[in-house]
Amino acid sequence: MKHNLLFIIALFVCASSFAQGEIDAYRYSNNDLSGTARGQAMGGAFGALGGDVTGVAINPAGLGIYRTSEIVANISLSSPMTSENSFNESAAKVSFDNLSYVRYCPLISGNLLSLNFGFNYNKIKDFNQTYSTSCTNRKNSLTDYMALLSDGIYTTSFDNNPYDNHSIPWLSVLAWDSYLIDPKKGVNNQYESILNENEQVSPSLRVSEKGRIESYDFSVSTNVSNNFFWGITVSITDISYVMKSVYDEKFSDVAGSGFDIYNYFETQGSGFQLKTGVIYKPVDELRIGVAYHSPTWYTMTDYYYAELTPRLIKDDNGDYAKITSTPKNAYSNYYLQTPGSLTLSLASVFSSKAIVSVDYELKNYTYMNLKDRDRNDYNHENKLIKEDYKNTSTLRAGMEYRFTPQLSGRLGYAWAQNPYKKSLTETGNVVETAGTIPHYVLSNCTSYYTGGLGFRFTPEFYVDFAMTLRTQNDDLYSFQPINVNNTESDSFLGTYTNNSLKGLLTFGYRF
Repeated sequence: MKHNLLFIIALFVCASSFAQGEIDAYRYSNNDLSGTARGQAMGGAFGALGGDVTGVAINPAGLGIYRTSEIVANISLSSPMTSENSFNESAAKVSFDNLSYVRYCPLISGNLLSLNFGFNYNKIKDFNQTYSTSCTNRKNSLTDYMALLSDGIYTTSFDNNPYDNHSIPWLSVLAWDSYLIDPKKGVNNQYESILNENEQVSPSLRVSEKGRIESYDFSVSTNVSNNFFWGITVSITDISYVMKSVYDEKFSDVAGSGFDIYNYFETQGSGFQLKTGVIYKPVDELRIGVAYHSPTWYTMTDYYYAELTPRLIKDDNGDYAKITSTPKNAYSNYYLQTPGSLTLSLASVFSSKAIVSVDYELKNYTYMNLKDRDRNDYNHENKLIKEDYKNTSTLRAGMEYRFTPQLSGRLGYAWAQNPYKKSLTETGNVVETAGTIPHYVLSNCTSYYTGGLGFRFTPEFYVDFAMTLRTQNDDLYSFQPINVNNTESDSFLGTYTNNSLKGLLTFGYRF
């Protein structure tokens, strides 16, 4: 367990008010189940199958299995499944998820039978969700966290352009300007909450997130003697993310007193990634695939703004605190490297009737890395990433059965392991977030239950339909776990379901 002293020191080792956090690095490093309706109906297990753009996104060698050219478009309708302790309150949404083009180029002679080219647009993650929660009679306040965060700062530093001093956290400045923290009597450069001893608080939190991660894949693949396929992909990736939140606390000792803090956080980023893979077909009934995805190297820009509104908060002279805010149009440029991944795949094809396929993906999140605009490591944040994250496994499995030459049925399942070491959730641990945002979410393991149908109207034109049920539990914290006066932190807001149901429709034309 990391103790509070380490917590304080660590925060000041990071000499930037705009510190990008480990939670934010993970947000942009993991993807959802994506691809065509056929691919998702089979749990995304297409690493050894090929012949579908879902498989090409996993293993570029799958492009070499094509025997015709193809155009594919995919749309989806997703809806959260709300219930008691539900995390997601967003409305149903229709989106355009996928567009691809494959060009089949047969070769005249030799063992090299074809050289195929492909382009694939794929939405690999959707951030859209809104959630809220509230609690009563809590022991610890965000003001306790603000006070601990401020320890070591000279009081005079708050009066001398504190927003220009990168060694002072902006959340501390907001707390000081709003009279939410006071210097400890008889102790230099340490602070305490303005709340009375044993005073309780009633917090509430509302968060709205929007955005997506989009990938543009350019692939080429070869077919050697119909039993060995090799491919490579260059991916260009875009990130767009916006978060708005309001955290509110009502104090118990004075009716109507408290505060709320509004946070606006936006990230724009672009990056590139390389993928390569092979598929080996020793016999017609068996296919073996291996694929490697390099890290994605992102250039990122974050935009920040926060506004704190105090209610009935007075200083020692009896003057009421006023609304205070951080500078507008504040931003930070940095670089993010996501972890690479290795996928091993196995598929069996039984005549023209049935397919069974399994993928296993390995990804090590300790290789996430943050650098500043001069490409110097964020040593503190990267140290936390290595301490708090781990190697993870993802399993995808699916099957398809052809009832008639025109109609096929599919079932699938996928499971993704959460990336956190157990120590991350221990009371007193440092959990880095960005800017002045105190709250964060730790996601647990994710499961996908999938199924669908495919119908071929003509040898050229087909339509696929799929349903995917995504299930996940998320742990929500109002601020970093701390200990105050040997009292265990009350920052944990609870575990909430984050389930969604998505329908997909894919239109394909082969020529």
